[in-house]
Amino acid sequence: MNASHSTSTVAQEAPDGDTLRLSRPLKALLTGALLAITALFLAGTVHGSDRWWPFGPWRMYATSTAPSGPVGSTLIQVKEAGDDQWRPASLNPDTVGLNRAEVEGRMPQIQADPSMLGTLLESHARLLPDAPQWQAIRVVRSDVLLENGVRTGEVRESTLAVWPSSARTPEDDNPRTLEEAAP
Repeated sequence: MNASHSTSTVAQEAPDGDTLRLSRPLKALLTGALLAITALFLAGTVHGSDRWWPFGPWRMYATSTAPSGPVGSTLIQVKEAGDDQWRPASLNPDTVGLNRAEVEGRMPQIQADPSMLGTLLESHARLLPDAPQWQAIRVVRSDVLLENGVRTGEVRESTLAVWPSSARTPEDDNPRTLEEAAP
């Protein structure tokens, strides 16, 4: 029997050699997988929460930002050894072992127990041992204000959590209004 005309339980090559035809068992397997994934998405949409990701409700795709008002973002600022100024720092797995969404998802716990931020300081030291060491960290919510979909130039920042607590300043207890730098 010619190899191009042999039958397999997985797939069969067409006589012209260009088309791959799926066997019945493979079609049944793929159909079952499609039905299972569809059932998970439907169950996640009806009963799920964000913890069911990627099968939970995808709220981020179901909402939009108002054309006028604040657009928020979470960021971290750090104090390095020998520097008393808060500096913006990158919040990603390469620098702290977590991404922004993981920190944002845990903000209620972090605000209740700011010492959780200590793990980010430790992770940074472990991941980047040759970089300047962070002595303090704070999580800041930054709201860029829009008017009819255009930036107004005003940014409001508020501190959500600081670690260690000795690094907390009076500035952290009050929201701050900043002017955006010109593009």
